[in-house]
Amino acid sequence: MKAGSIASNPNKLRIMKILAKKSLNLHEITKATRLPDVSAKGLIEELVNEGFVEESNGVYKATEEGIKALKALKV
Repeated sequence: MKAGSIASNPNKLRIMKILAKKSLNLHEITKATRLPDVSAKGLIEELVNEGFVEESNGVYKATEEGIKALKALKV
């Protein structure tokens, strides 16, 4: 897992910054980022697969690994 994966896409970075602060469902994420559902869902799935985000009962939150990656990017 590399922090560069987050930095490679500005929308991934936006989602990570939001989820590092609080847990949200897909609708809340799309509302906060103004991304279409399909785009946000795809990016969130990538972040989950990379281990930066976890999902429980439709609610997403940044993992410890994700928070460490954000800090490594100094954003």
